[in-house]
Amino acid sequence: MTTSFSRRVALRGALALSAAAFATTAQVQAQSQTEISVGWVLPLSGGSAAIGQQARTGVQIAVDQINAAGGIKALNGAKLKLVFADSQSKPDIGVSETERLIQRENVAVMSGAFNSAVTFPATEVAERYKTPWIVMGAVKDEITERNFKYVFRINNKATYDAREQLDAIDLLKKETGQGPKTLAMFYEGSDWGRSHAANVRKLAKERGYTLVLDEAAPPNQVDFSAQLLKIRAAKPDALIAAFYTPDHLLLSRQMLEQQLNLPYGVHSVGGGTEDPSFYKAISPKAVAYYFVQEDRQVDALQGERLPEFADVEAKFKAQLGYDMSAYGAQGFAVMYVIKDALERARSAERQVLRDAVAATDITAGPALYAGYQRIKFDEQGQNTFAHGAISQNLNGQRRTVWPAESRSPDTKPAWPVPAFGARS
Repeated sequence: MTTSFSRRVALRGALALSAAAFATTAQVQAQSQTEISVGWVLPLSGGSAAIGQQARTGVQIAVDQINAAGGIKALNGAKLKLVFADSQSKPDIGVSETERLIQRENVAVMSGAFNSAVTFPATEVAERYKTPWIVMGAVKDEITERNFKYVFRINNKATYDAREQLDAIDLLKKETGQGPKTLAMFYEGSDWGRSHAANVRKLAKERGYTLVLDEAAPPNQVDFSAQLLKIRAAKPDALIAAFYTPDHLLLSRQMLEQQLNLPYGVHSVGGGTEDPSFYKAISPKAVAYYFVQEDRQVDALQGERLPEFADVEAKFKAQLGYDMSAYGAQGFAVMYVIKDALERARSAERQVLRDAVAATDITAGPALYAGYQRIKFDEQGQNTFAHGAISQNLNGQRRTVWPAESRSPDTKPAWPVPAFGARS
């Protein structure tokens, strides 16, 4: 009996030593590796492909920069290796590709996926596999409201976007003494559009606006004529819209064709109206006087204010043919957040890296290229210092009108907006 007990004690001791040896070996391997794989799920084909390519370009520029500067110095100069997967903007594919990158490609950290409908379930997979994920672009509130420990987001959530839109309308009302009393909402019917609409609904009620139309568009619609008739019949003072690039192109073209006048304009939240490819494909007349909730102040290019980023923007434009977008800047910024975490973690082991990401507090450097003054995550993983700006399309340029302190002296908002027949 004593002998049996002694054997069990010895076996337990051996197992404990084995586990400790395994952990030590894993830690040594993580610290001595020469390459660290970073997984990205992005819409590289399908309706959001242009934005996915912008994000990918920003990511690649950042990684080339990091590797050329010596890689991760705390890990003996280990280089970053990018592993991309195409979600096609489809949740099921985003989920399966996330699992593949984690299980088969053995990435240390994940990022993406722009579309909220993809990011929401894909980050659940990352949480299950205890793999840190830094969200890029997706704003659905619940992404960082599930008490997850491995999911973080540098950019706005939907609550912030909606608040900024209503704050801009309130500011213009205060400055001019006039403004809308009634609002209509028209939005894409997936996670992003519905999350944004829920926040506008709540804020509009709190601020005394009346919603005269609240309409979600079904997927893959090829004609918005019926909805535009509803908007015209409801006679809103302003329209709040949330659509990805293809749908926003269709909406804008049909509004121009039908000469649908809205006294206080169209207020679009990100999505298609932040995509440079959108403006290449649309008549300037269709987007004149549009208000756009921007993830990044579009008329204050970082390369002009921060000369060290001039080369970044030149490379982006050389590859894609237009100026740096908010999504390219976010991809670039995420990679520097990952670099910062790896340097502090001194390890690419997922749990250690997760803890380093959670402790992030960046107040200077390339990680702030997306336009924030600070990146620090709350207990749910949301960067509470994220913010955007509101622009208005004036004379073919998106000019910041909110916040007031970011408005250039020569920018005068058009409020109310001219009717189609009165435009030059």
